Amino acid sequence: MERSKQIQGLRAVAVALVVFFHAGWLPGGYIGVDVFYVISGFLITGLILRDKSFSFAHFYARRAKRLLPASFLVLGVTSIFFWVLAPVISRAQFSKDLLASTWYVSNYLYAHWQNDYQNLGATPSPLIHFWSLAVEEQFYLIWPLLLLIFRKQVKVVVLGITLLSFVSSIFLIEHSPIFAFYSLPTRAFELGLGAAIFLFSRSLPSWKFSTWIGLAAVAFGAFAFDSHTASPGFPALLPIFGAGLIIISRESNPFLEMPIMQSLGNWSYSIYLWHWPILILPTLYLQRSLKFEEKIVCLSLCLVLAAITFEYVENPIRLAKIS
Repeated sequence: MERSKQIQGLRAVAVALVVFFHAGWLPGGYIGVDVFYVISGFLITGLILRDKSFSFAHFYARRAKRLLPASFLVLGVTSIFFWVLAPVISRAQFSKDLLASTWYVSNYLYAHWQNDYQNLGATPSPLIHFWSLAVEEQFYLIWPLLLLIFRKQVKVVVLGITLLSFVSSIFLIEHSPIFAFYSLPTRAFELGLGAAIFLFSRSLPSWKFSTWIGLAAVAFGAFAFDSHTASPGFPALLPIFGAGLIIISRESNPFLEMPIMQSLGNWSYSIYLWHWPILILPTLYLQRSLKFEEKIVCLSLCLVLAAITFEYVENPIRLAKIS
């Protein structure tokens, strides 16, 4: 239970970093995605390996129930408002973005189209944030199969994949940085670290103040990194190892366990889905950047919509029994 609260609080931190990055308030806030990947690798690996009667059908049904309803709701609402607010000339490209996001392949299409996420242009897609969800969905497709095929050698395989992914990310950062940023093979080491933490959790030490050290590492990266930081590669080690320290910590942390952090952790998926369209659609209509107070209004609306989405879409469907 204590670890669950730590992870919920860490989710809140991760989504706050991404939101502040997109609001233009935190230059390295995009590392919130790296933190999310460590959490996902840890939780999904545990979910698969703890289930002695694992079923692919049941696993994918659970993932679909958990992720798709809120995602499709946001895609639908964003599409309607885009058609009303945005210039007609931009509809063709938006249609491509919508198709790619719906099928969770937008990360590779954005890489192909050379959309630099760390340095978004004047008219970025209101769906560009779906790239990270595409990486996760691709991970969900491959990971259960790998873990079950290599169950007897799972630790060696996970460490091997994690190391190979990290080496490939370093290589591709130099030769194809945008592809390195978006692709699953070059992001797998972040998910793999989370998986390794689960596999070796019994033998990993939990140092005193490790949660605070982990939070400090993540915070330092969020303020020190910017659009010129070669990410993922070596810089990603700071936030992901910071996230790892928090996950393995056996200490209670008053900050992460605050009720507001727990609520934000619960709403984090919906916050992530809603925040970018809510920030970008007004700029497309107004043809200018939002002022500070306008961003505050937009993000307040995001929190309201996220809470409603969690309460009436995410949670009821997630908890519904699979027939």
